[in-house]
Amino acid sequence: MKYLTLIFLLIYSTAYASLIPWGKDADLVCYNKKKCLTIPLSKPTPCKTLILGSIGEAVISFHQTTITSCDGPRSNFRPSSSQYMLDAFRKYGFFQGFSMGCDRLMRENSDPWVYRENFNEHGHLMKYDPVP
Repeated sequence: MKYLTLIFLLIYSTAYASLIPWGKDADLVCYNKKKCLTIPLSKPTPCKTLILGSIGEAVISFHQTTITSCDGPRSNFRPSSSQYMLDAFRKYGFFQGFSMGCDRLMRENSDPWVYRENFNEHGHLMKYDPVP
């Protein structure tokens, strides 16, 4: 009986722990929804990696102005994934910003989101995930 209780507690605790965010993701959790509706705007700064950063910024600018205007926005996140990668370029340099942007693109899906959420101007629910 002791072993059965121990196994039950172990399974229950691991299942509950997987639902709670931990580490740096815990900073994004918003328990009071009224305070989470404001989005701070970041000031643009130049990229730390000059040559690759300027090429990356040009590609993202082309995507934002040409492709998104023709195809329409598809991001579930706020800021959009392209703006997130652009901000990551400017804050961390090309290589780390590119890896952060690729990680963000891998999370671009309609899975449930446990962190801060906002509504866009059309009333659609958006996942709030700024550059750390």
